[in-house]
Amino acid sequence: MLYRSNYPDVPVPDQDIYHYLFEAEGRQENVDATVFIDGEDHRRMTVAELHRSSKRLASALRTAHQARRGMVAAIYSFNDMDYPIMVFGALAAGLTVTTVSAYYTVDEVEHQLRDARASILLVDRHLAIPGRKAAARVGIPPENVIIAGVHEGHSPDLLFEGHTSVRRLIRQHEAMATVKLEGSEVDDTVAFICYSSGTTGKPKGVMLTHRNIVACACQYMSIEQEWIKQHPTSDVYVAFLPFFHVYALNCIVIGAVLRRDTAILMRSFEFKRFLELNHHYKATCAYVVPPICLLLAKDPLVDQYDLSNWREVTSGAASLGAELTKALTTRLNVPLREGFGMTETGAGTHLTLRPNPIQGSVGVLVPNLVAKIVDQDGNILPVGAQGELCIRGPSIMKGYLNRPDATAASFDKDGFLRTGDVAYADETGHFFIVDRVKEFIKYNAYQVAPAELEEILQTHEAVADACVVGYHCRERATELPMAYVALKQGYVGKVTEAELVAYAAARTAPFKKLRGGVEFVSEIPRSASGKLLRRLMREQARARAETLRAKL
Repeated sequence: MLYRSNYPDVPVPDQDIYHYLFEAEGRQENVDATVFIDGEDHRRMTVAELHRSSKRLASALRTAHQARRGMVAAIYSFNDMDYPIMVFGALAAGLTVTTVSAYYTVDEVEHQLRDARASILLVDRHLAIPGRKAAARVGIPPENVIIAGVHEGHSPDLLFEGHTSVRRLIRQHEAMATVKLEGSEVDDTVAFICYSSGTTGKPKGVMLTHRNIVACACQYMSIEQEWIKQHPTSDVYVAFLPFFHVYALNCIVIGAVLRRDTAILMRSFEFKRFLELNHHYKATCAYVVPPICLLLAKDPLVDQYDLSNWREVTSGAASLGAELTKALTTRLNVPLREGFGMTETGAGTHLTLRPNPIQGSVGVLVPNLVAKIVDQDGNILPVGAQGELCIRGPSIMKGYLNRPDATAASFDKDGFLRTGDVAYADETGHFFIVDRVKEFIKYNAYQVAPAELEEILQTHEAVADACVVGYHCRERATELPMAYVALKQGYVGKVTEAELVAYAAARTAPFKKLRGGVEFVSEIPRSASGKLLRRLMREQARARAETLRAKL
């Protein structure tokens, strides 16, 4: 069957995201609200200041840097007070923004700049050296490499010869009329090129139009209306999620302006500092990812800080299991909302219902979306059956940049995006993510979902994190599930492989046993958004199997 949202559809205006956020009817209210605070030096920025600064930067880009509509500006930065100014300044100038991971190497930055055909690079001062190198390789002139994060009081030595800074441009230029899109331009014009995590291959540029982003905003605000009525004071939260990722870009950079929230910025995540900032600013909620949920549920540091002002915790990027959800909500006495989304969907496509979200579910469809669950042949499956989740709606990407074949392969004949996630839905429209289509482990004739075994392992008192993969065993002519496990401090050397294998086996069907064993590692690799880099562990397991075979 086809699934529709439990919420009514909402109209999506013919506006670009900049004008929708700052200049549309009704958006001039409460502009003195503090929207961003620097978590290091506690500087503040209001909506009005962000609006004014972004318009001035747009003016500078168009007059001093010859920016023209349709050109691409790349932002290569950690979370910084300049980040929202750069995003909205580039959009106001009519540019397309591509966000570059602050953890990329020079080669990776070069690839993205070249693939996106960026003409301007806005780069964090801490990343200026690799940024300048990558820009030079792709032919971006020095004058179009603009340094971010250089604030009043900083030494002029932080600027490199031949470059200017975001703040200097804001001081030197007055605001001018911004580029305004209307009608079909909203559908056709790409606002953001966000690169997928690359966990299944080389990162691809996901083209998100102004229509996609405005639709995401409208969908979210429609869902939040009742919550806003019940809680008229704006939310306060610590923004550690990287702004270059679509989750934070939509929920925080855009979302804070949309909702008049206050986001306290962290350049990078450090758990103790995260807790300190939540305590100091009396944060009212938290946007997190599964690894942070693990810490919140299990780390003793949590008991040293007052998080009692939290009204809820929202987790995205990957599905949480019921056990972890229960552990977190029990410890913090706060409801946990889950969401589901992908870079390709612009933002969340599912969100759990208040006030009593169903544990283990990623929620119901947001407004304006239609979904179906299909088998390997594309046939629609009934309620409760597991298959690939496919979604259609106004927030779904335009396609992959420069990759028409990949774009065509990602959509079916009816225009549904094939997510690559195995899911099922119940009679009430709640969805449950089981695993990735390509991540199932095929043990004999059985399919084993790694996520299920990971959830079980993470309930063990000694386990900090886990990743389950399969590797092909020639001797048995099948794939065997094995686990990589990172132990908590104090448990290293005290827990055995056999103990964890037995622990998981006692809680699953026999065919799901970890016949490939357990290997202890210091850390489980994850992307900046918190998703498991399972491909890396799968390659490691394959190499391990080859080594063992060579010794026989």
